[in-house]
Amino acid sequence: MTSDLPRVSVALCVFNGARWLPAQLDSVLAQEGVDLEVVALDDFSSDDSLQVLREYARRDPRIRVYENDQNLGHLKSFETCMALCTAPLIAPCDQDDVWHPRKLAALIEAMGEADLAYCDSEFVDGEGRPLGRTVSQDIGPMLAGSDALWFAFRNTASGHAMLVRRSVFDTALPFPSILYHDWWLALRAAAGHGVVYLDDPLVRFRRHDMAASPMGKGLGGMHRKRSAWRNRKWLAQWLYVFEQLMNVDWFPRRVAVDWHAAIRAGESGRIWPLWRVAWRYRASIPPHEGPRWVAALRFWLKYANKVRRARRERAFEGPLFK
Repeated sequence: MTSDLPRVSVALCVFNGARWLPAQLDSVLAQEGVDLEVVALDDFSSDDSLQVLREYARRDPRIRVYENDQNLGHLKSFETCMALCTAPLIAPCDQDDVWHPRKLAALIEAMGEADLAYCDSEFVDGEGRPLGRTVSQDIGPMLAGSDALWFAFRNTASGHAMLVRRSVFDTALPFPSILYHDWWLALRAAAGHGVVYLDDPLVRFRRHDMAASPMGKGLGGMHRKRSAWRNRKWLAQWLYVFEQLMNVDWFPRRVAVDWHAAIRAGESGRIWPLWRVAWRYRASIPPHEGPRWVAALRFWLKYANKVRRARRERAFEGPLFK
């Protein structure tokens, strides 16, 4: 019998997550108001993750289990897993969270004609105890709308809280080799029919030492060490994002080229090219409140300080996005 409910694929990527998988799978399978399939991909785990997935699939035909024959890492696994999904809507899923039963239905309702919707999340510790803070309190203000340049400067749409159209995923391929998949999908959606934010914490977002995302790792006694090259890294991250945007047909190439050239100049200590670009695109740069000339000036001053500090730092080493 054909269901009249909206069809959603949950793309669950797993690596050594056996400890938390049952709670997450139970919450996903309990989703209300949707016609659900769960596509689970194990990324060559060395614990019992694959056995847990297979046991759940044996009991529930909505689950399909796949496995990598070598460890592909977070980004490539999500690209592979989402490609295996068959529904017109895809919800990326981490292995260690817990979803509210109405998460997917609420995101569908909020999404409307947009290309992507995402919600807030509540931080919990490794044992599931609330940490008294939400993602929006940690990284807000949360972005929405159809100006992709906003999302080039910063991303607030987390994959674990996201619902995205399959058509957006298809046109966003291939994912850049080192950029977070949720950031790239948010950029693509904002360049299309836009992004919607639902101000409701519908995910219990678990923070522990093995978590892939750095968000919230300053909570619950976890310590994030400040990088000795954080300003150089900030410039390098930004340069990489616009370098990727220069090579796609869904983002205005002239905009990407202008920003890329200005950031490259900043790396060599020249800050005035950035002022010209900031002024030209002042309608789209953060902060998004108040007079645009003030935003352009504040943005440029922040950039100038970053450049000045970066010049005193040693050469950047290590992973770019982590």
